[in-house]
Amino acid sequence: MLDKRFTQELQAWLDTPSDSRNLATGAELLLRLNKNRWMHQMILKKRNFSKLEHELKKYLAIRLEGLTKREVIAMEQTVLPLATESLEMGAPVITTDAELPKGNYRGKRPDHDTLPQELQDLYERNGDIYFKMKQLFETLKQMENDTPCDRHEYLKQLDELDKTYRQNWETYDTWSAEQAVKPVTDAPTAQQLQAARKYISANKKKLAETGEEELREKIQQRIDLLLSADQGFDADYQAELEGLGLAFVAH
Repeated sequence: MLDKRFTQELQAWLDTPSDSRNLATGAELLLRLNKNRWMHQMILKKRNFSKLEHELKKYLAIRLEGLTKREVIAMEQTVLPLATESLEMGAPVITTDAELPKGNYRGKRPDHDTLPQELQDLYERNGDIYFKMKQLFETLKQMENDTPCDRHEYLKQLDELDKTYRQNWETYDTWSAEQAVKPVTDAPTAQQLQAARKYISANKKKLAETGEEELREKIQQRIDLLLSADQGFDADYQAELEGLGLAFVAH
């Protein structure tokens, strides 16, 4: 169980303007977290505020997510096997064709070229995600002797990418023209579209923190509504939402 008061002390020290921070107080907070007396002494001796801030921010990020060291380790034991499975199954077949420098990815549908552009884009996007996952995975392999806090941010990124990767494949593999044909319905009103955007904006942070599946489904419904009305999304904003396991396929 995390000590919320201690987390507040940690947050308060980091929120203090740099020129007003007390080095000894911050170093003591870090010592309570990592029990590393050598680092504690070096930070005090060299008055290394930047190192102290870097280390405290790592721990604060984990504590704000409500995770203990044990839970970070458990997260690693879940994320890495799933990512390993994705990487092994999705390994590209490298080609020497100059027109296809990235290689051919497994799982390409025979009717790929006739699919809606959004579906074709998912296939290509997963190729990019695959290589990002591979880089993160290799980085984590080289950090085997690092602390859970050091590995946490990389694990979080890998987990988010893997969920998006799997969701993209699910969408790509299961799409059919018959299912895509929907009855004509009344177009959503401007108020409905505005409300949908507000809901997404207000709840994406909560989804990132909790990973709640029911909330993800509700946000997905709003995204689908906006896409059905030919409403666009900023590229960075869409990438952020895709990182939370949300899909962008026109309906």
